[in-house]
Amino acid sequence: MLMKSTKRFTALLTCRNERAWLNSVIRMAQDYGFEQVLIALSDGQPTAVGNVFLRGNFSSQWLETYDRKKFLNIDPAVAYCATHSTPLLWREKIFSGKKQKEMSREAANFGLHTGMSLPFHGANGEMGILCLAKNVPPSQQVYRDMLRVTPELSLMRDYAFQGALRFFNRKINISNPILTQRELECLKWCATGKASWEIAQILACTEATVNYHILNLRRKLNADSRRQAVINAIHLGLVNGISSTYTGKPAKENGKKNKESELV
Repeated sequence: MLMKSTKRFTALLTCRNERAWLNSVIRMAQDYGFEQVLIALSDGQPTAVGNVFLRGNFSSQWLETYDRKKFLNIDPAVAYCATHSTPLLWREKIFSGKKQKEMSREAANFGLHTGMSLPFHGANGEMGILCLAKNVPPSQQVYRDMLRVTPELSLMRDYAFQGALRFFNRKINISNPILTQRELECLKWCATGKASWEIAQILACTEATVNYHILNLRRKLNADSRRQAVINAIHLGLVNGISSTYTGKPAKENGKKNKESELV
């Protein structure tokens, strides 16, 4: 069984592009009964979600909540994976503090009821975590089912991260960034000078969600500010019809502006 899995996992090393690699990882995880997947990879111990290579199908709203509430600082799985190489089941007992219990409850609201984290430590100091989540309440049977396939999942983790290193660059190569549809929409409105609260109204979402997408845009476009992100996007041809008029200055607001959000 493990021999057959190895042959299948090796395909992760030769995917033609990042999207094909990610789709393959998600399909493999789903074959093992995990509906949601998140791959996190950083150059050493991560200090913020914005500077981590994140790929998967976790809800963007959950990731925004995780980032906004700074759950990274208290996440028991992150702390464990920083110093261990073996998988960690998301048993209820690992969420011991008040903030950790809050994090567990909020995660469940997004279908992350139980699952496991598999740490990765690269040869050049990279730190990664493969998170696999199930949308079922925790139980001893669920834990037994996960433990039964842990050897295969550990092997999948190794191939998944080895494949990911092809797309992970410490300096973040922006020659061909992969942007989500929502990121492209935020980018378009940023290019017209819209503030976060205005974009939120246009896209019918929260301002915090807009700021989360803008942080991702800055990371993917290797930019220190939203203005620089727009400029980089223009040079890459990701924003049409703006290059001749964009000055890097925000449009004048009609009295209402959240100055803090514009620092994003």
